[in-house]
Amino acid sequence: MWLRGAAISLGLWVFSLAVPADETGAVRHEVSFPQRHNQYAHVSAVWPVVGDYLELSMPSWTPGSYLIRDFAANVESLQARDADGKPREVRKIAKNRWRIEAAGTARLTTDYTVWAGELNVATSWVEAGGALLNGASIFLYSEALRRQPQEVTLQLPPEWPALHTTLPESGAPRTYRAADYDELVDSPIVMGTLDRQAFRVAGQSYALVVPAGNPLWDAERARDDVQKIIEAQQAFWGVNPFDREYLFFNFFMGPFGGLEHDQGTVMMCNPWQMTERQEYIKWLGLVSHEFFHAWNVRRMRPAVLADYDYDREMYTRELWLAEGLSSYYDDLLLFRAGLLGVGEYLELLAQEIRNYEVMPGRQVRSAEHASFDTWIKQYQPDENSVNSTVSYYRKGAVIGFVTDTEIRRATANRASLDTVMRGMYERYGPGGPGQGAYPPGAFEQQVEAIAGAKVRAFVEDLLQRTDDPDVDEALEWYGLSLDRAPARAGAPAGATVEPGGFGIVWGADDGRLIAEQVVLGHSGAQAGMLPGDELLAIDGFRVTAADYAARIRRLSPGQRVALTLARHERLLTLEVGVQEAIPESYAVVSRKKLRRAEQKRLETWLGQQLKFE
Repeated sequence: MWLRGAAISLGLWVFSLAVPADETGAVRHEVSFPQRHNQYAHVSAVWPVVGDYLELSMPSWTPGSYLIRDFAANVESLQARDADGKPREVRKIAKNRWRIEAAGTARLTTDYTVWAGELNVATSWVEAGGALLNGASIFLYSEALRRQPQEVTLQLPPEWPALHTTLPESGAPRTYRAADYDELVDSPIVMGTLDRQAFRVAGQSYALVVPAGNPLWDAERARDDVQKIIEAQQAFWGVNPFDREYLFFNFFMGPFGGLEHDQGTVMMCNPWQMTERQEYIKWLGLVSHEFFHAWNVRRMRPAVLADYDYDREMYTRELWLAEGLSSYYDDLLLFRAGLLGVGEYLELLAQEIRNYEVMPGRQVRSAEHASFDTWIKQYQPDENSVNSTVSYYRKGAVIGFVTDTEIRRATANRASLDTVMRGMYERYGPGGPGQGAYPPGAFEQQVEAIAGAKVRAFVEDLLQRTDDPDVDEALEWYGLSLDRAPARAGAPAGATVEPGGFGIVWGADDGRLIAEQVVLGHSGAQAGMLPGDELLAIDGFRVTAADYAARIRRLSPGQRVALTLARHERLLTLEVGVQEAIPESYAVVSRKKLRRAEQKRLETWLGQQLKFE
């Protein structure tokens, strides 16, 4: 990431002199990195005091990532002293809360260390070469002072030449000021050896910031493509919501993903992301998704998330709207930006539908139910997740496509989901009567205003029931259809083009073939196979991870075989029927000759004129 192996300056713990909070009652934080090689950050903070004690907390989660992460587990050596430099008692009163005796002093200074060794867009990472700080995992807060300004000063080692954050500068060197604690949490800070590609779109400033030194990354191409995404999305929404430079932080490490913020986003990918077209498209889709959140989530969000409670879960049934509809638009707007061909976009849509339909859990949880259960399901998958839940990202995207089509159909193609989203933002964005938050049912109400009560009832069924959205009917309206087994359809008669299967997702572990997921409704589950089973043999013949595909390809759907398995160190044999494998891909295909009305619908939906032979 950032010049690994660079010279390390160990330094000493420096307990900075207490600097009085200013007359505005600001809390002042100072972050330094004397133990960066051990992934520690040191934080010294000055707190105004009113009363006989000060109560401090560490958030348990961070906005945009709906999982209790218990950041307090990484806080160490919390100490406090008063305005005269005398130690004050610090008593822990809950898993993430401390009470400090404060009688007789106007301010307290605290010092503590935070271990920042979890690599994720929602957490913090410190190493010898640089750091990514996400505020919820670094900064303590006082509920009594949460609405007060928060000032942050960064003490950087000399081998970290660059610092970037979406926080505005306060005037002092490397010192930044947030309006309150929520803005501090919403403003990641990145330090190290970085490459910054700055550009402007319609007068608004943007920058793409990445770690320097990746020879596989074409910085200028990435910058130009991000600019096209911005242009398409600004055209979609019709309003620029930013009051300062917007930053795209992208790191070549960690699990692939992103986390949105008001004035920027943090993303992670692999160093080779640009070397293959499909992988680069995946990254462009991530950029598009996170940037769409600048409107849909950051400035227009479910009412329950309008005022964060950092201590506990905040339940909402609208994440299919916040995340799922963003997932529908991320690839569609890539096409409208000219970054995808029509075939590439339809391939992505087909794969989204396929990934939804192969999940038996889609028949267990509705879109609203999956949203509500995000705290225990979405970010904590297990071996049975495929059977017990569905991603509100994925189901929301499919619902978005079907709803878009239904609105277009009901209004003779005069309105669309685009119209609904812009209307939602006008009403529930920061300048509307909703003041940035929408109540339950607001989307459905907006749909009714645009397309009528019948379409509203249609949408409510999609959200509240577990029935599959009728993607086939939606595609038919454009003269398209969905091929759910394109490999089989194109094969010569009698040819075996896909292996059979048992409805098992296999994983390899030192050459062993381990069942990671057993999909309900398929022959493996019906025979009693369990996650964790190791496959040893088929009909008495040894099978390994290396030769499984070749062995299974020789079997025919309908055939019954004996599987020798190891479970908890014991052998067992199950008789299992061979079935057709779960398709790896779907395909969206068009009629050989589209009708004029179908072509017009398709062009209006995709946002470009299309040429057909």
